Amino acid sequence: MAGRHAARVLLWGLFLAVALGGPAAWAGSRPPSPALRPQLVDPAANPAIARLVLQLYLRYDPGLTAEERDRDFLAKVRLARDRLELGRLVDLRRQSLALMNAHGPREPSWEYLRRRTWPQGGRVGVTLSAPVWVPSQARRVPTYAGFEKRWETVAQTLPRPSGYVWFAPLMSDINDKTSYRAEQIHFEINSRFAPLAALLLEYIFREGWYEPARRVPLMVVRGGEDTYAAPAYGGPVTAQVLSFPDEEGASLAAQVVTVSLPHLAALYHGRHAPSSNHRLGLALDLNDFNYPGVLDGPPNPISRALRQFDRDAMHRLDARHLPGWVYRAAKWVGLRLPQEWTYYGYHTDWAHLDVGTK
Repeated sequence: MAGRHAARVLLWGLFLAVALGGPAAWAGSRPPSPALRPQLVDPAANPAIARLVLQLYLRYDPGLTAEERDRDFLAKVRLARDRLELGRLVDLRRQSLALMNAHGPREPSWEYLRRRTWPQGGRVGVTLSAPVWVPSQARRVPTYAGFEKRWETVAQTLPRPSGYVWFAPLMSDINDKTSYRAEQIHFEINSRFAPLAALLLEYIFREGWYEPARRVPLMVVRGGEDTYAAPAYGGPVTAQVLSFPDEEGASLAAQVVTVSLPHLAALYHGRHAPSSNHRLGLALDLNDFNYPGVLDGPPNPISRALRQFDRDAMHRLDARHLPGWVYRAAKWVGLRLPQEWTYYGYHTDWAHLDVGTK
């Protein structure tokens, strides 16, 4: 009896290891748990889009090569754009603005637009669940959003939940890719953009499934909101980040420093200008942090440093930095890349991808 019980415990443990992502030994051998695959959190909000997201799942065949994975991804992107009847992704911006201004011009607001319904049916704003890799000690942090001018207002009043992000304070944990665990992340997004965003995020996740060295810890994914923040409660926290010798150079010489924050809202927050595609739910910020007091090290929203163009090297130093192949995949989807526009001078928002404006 005791032997049978021990065997059942062992088998159940192995099942959970596979279902939750498992160790690197499982990588590329079996598909992840269905619960990890991209899906709308509330399918009833837009049933047609919910079905389309499910139809676009990527393949997880054993031994699938990098070239075969790329071909599968590109085929699903073409299928998504065909089903959405999209030529250029900027058409999504035009459609969203037309819907929002149907009863007269108004300031772009995600809080307003997300509650609208498309002429063909289904709500504009949905919450997407996507698979991500996170460091072994990462913990989940809820986020809130509202039509506010200051992120501090959101952090203190918590107007409404908008998803969650992940927090991992130790550099050793962030760079230990073999110990990552497979998780989900939830964020709001324009429903007609959701299938393409789901494909990109699953592609990033699947690369790490087949090749642990390619795991990207997507601890922050932001889609649609006017202003968002984590709660300004829970007390101070510390985190390790890289700090470089200068703000603008190409030097990769860096040291790990510990940053103290009054609360997690100081790290996770954002406010968008009226013309921002985030206000239409048509943008993605991947690993968008706000670490103060360091010289252009962590993947902060805006960077002036020339070394940021060496994305693969930056990713090896700090796995939170997106490697070059992530941007290549985003371009295959049709997204506008950070390198294709700047705020002023050569300030580049490395975390931001969107559908463009013209």
